[in-house]
Amino acid sequence: MNLMKLRNLGDRFAIRAVLMVTSSLMASSVAVPCSGQGVTLALEPTETVLAPGAQFDVTLRLENPDEVLIQGLQAAIAWDSSKLQLLSLTLPGDLPGSPPVLAMAWNAPPPVGPGGDVGCSQWWDGQGEEAFSLGMVIDGTWSQASSPLAILHMRVTTFAPNGPLELAPPAPDLSCGWLGTIVTDPAGAVVATMAESLDLTVSDLPPPTTLQCGEAAEIVYLSWQEPILFDSIVIEREGNLIAEVDAGIGHFEDPDVSTGDVIEYRIHGVAASIPSTSTMCTATVDGNVEGPIGISCVLSGSDVLLGWQNPLPYDSISVTRNGAELATLPQGTTSFLDVDPGLAGIVEYEVNGSIGSVVSEPSSCQVEFPTPEGFFIRGDTTSDGVLNLADPVKSLEYLFIGGDMPCASAADHDDSGTLDLGDAISLLDYLFTAGPAPAVPFPYAGTDPTPDTLGCLVSCTGPSCTPEAAGDECNSFIVVGLGNTQFDTTDLTASIDPYTDNTCIASLLGDMQSDIWFSFVAPSSGAATFSLCDQVEFDSDLVVYEGFCQSMVQIGCNGDGGGCPDLSSLLSDVAVFEGASYLIRVGGWDATDFGTGTLTITID
Repeated sequence: MNLMKLRNLGDRFAIRAVLMVTSSLMASSVAVPCSGQGVTLALEPTETVLAPGAQFDVTLRLENPDEVLIQGLQAAIAWDSSKLQLLSLTLPGDLPGSPPVLAMAWNAPPPVGPGGDVGCSQWWDGQGEEAFSLGMVIDGTWSQASSPLAILHMRVTTFAPNGPLELAPPAPDLSCGWLGTIVTDPAGAVVATMAESLDLTVSDLPPPTTLQCGEAAEIVYLSWQEPILFDSIVIEREGNLIAEVDAGIGHFEDPDVSTGDVIEYRIHGVAASIPSTSTMCTATVDGNVEGPIGISCVLSGSDVLLGWQNPLPYDSISVTRNGAELATLPQGTTSFLDVDPGLAGIVEYEVNGSIGSVVSEPSSCQVEFPTPEGFFIRGDTTSDGVLNLADPVKSLEYLFIGGDMPCASAADHDDSGTLDLGDAISLLDYLFTAGPAPAVPFPYAGTDPTPDTLGCLVSCTGPSCTPEAAGDECNSFIVVGLGNTQFDTTDLTASIDPYTDNTCIASLLGDMQSDIWFSFVAPSSGAATFSLCDQVEFDSDLVVYEGFCQSMVQIGCNGDGGGCPDLSSLLSDVAVFEGASYLIRVGGWDATDFGTGTLTITID
């Protein structure tokens, strides 16, 4: 008989047949002496708290700390089929570090195994308790201290309720030949064996989000956000519980680390004694102060918007441009707007955090400013800042009678890089028959976004030729994240986009003068706060919309926040959802209200 190919336990209880090769124990049911030293069949999961529908692995391990000689074993792992499903198996022979196999038999519920109609057939009937069973004879003897025997790839059923899960050896059942977990030595004696159970938890609670780990001076700092109202937060280091802290704190310091450690942390939220699934991060302890992470530099008109995340509670944050310091920012700041630096070519920015007198490693990004050329408005071929009949006439003269062309890039209506009759006709359609608008830059002046050989000899000179400032209109919004964003509305204009104070609570909006626009994508769901409270130098209006410029819906507003000095604004408890886009509009009560300020966004 080739026991390596024996899978179906329906014809005989294969584990018993395998062990008969090494002992008459299973054939006769007569006990033989147990050796004094013991082994353990342990179960190791990749995760202990699992969401409905989640997939995970459980490793069956042979733990043999005394390195007893072993030659045969039988084992089974059972579970409630209404809560767990077995999706696939990795067995000895395909599992690195597993014992060499002389003979092996196994079975599992369909579709992984064929199941059986005799033996312990209740394990494989698709109802109630199901089990994976394994019997094997080792080729030679085996005495490794720890060896994997199988990996079970499992799934929590979609409708599994919150609460405990268990994987455990099934109870002995002599009616089908299952006597329990048994390990034998080369003489056929049964080795003292303990088969462990595994306790898991099903939870549909969302985990804490945006977990960050950073190290400074052999202290690991953890920070996170909480998408729901937890009772507490459980913190694990390398799988071991190290702390349980009150909900709402959002940070933790672990001083019990050493240089050279690479440490995995997991945190769970707990609500009504049910833990959430976990969020994980890894910290490398090297004695240095880790710098800000995820830094980005984005051209926004003639300005540059920097954004980053802070893995550590820096006391302050500094920003440099090409080695020269630009600003020192307060704790918690995650963005900076470099207003119209007036540079060309590649510019490098660096952001450092400081804790006490120790400065972090720098985080850097680069942005390339276009080489200065004439500003133009697409379609304005005469460069006078106004689109009218003179512009397509100028194009036709140039194409057919050799007239002059002040700005060929402006005459290229579709930004194709070439001039032809279609460009002039398209501009006429736009001016007189509501045809397609010219390509950008339009309706505001700018440079050509597509490299070509046309060029613009004469820059736009009219009052409308000033490039649009970042954030001045909805379609030039400034991208922001959680934390603090500085801004300046001094030179901005009033947008015509609609707003109402019907959604303001106990406050009124003014004229929304010199307004500035921000775009925010929620990193997690929760109750958001948008605050200008005591952070602007003018009487402010604040409006929040959901969606995009073409389809935005106002969801909240505030004129004068309760308790906020100098008529500044505060909008709290705005329901936001992970991945959704929001627009924030900040303006002044009347034409005299403009200036600098800081917008702070948090999610509870």
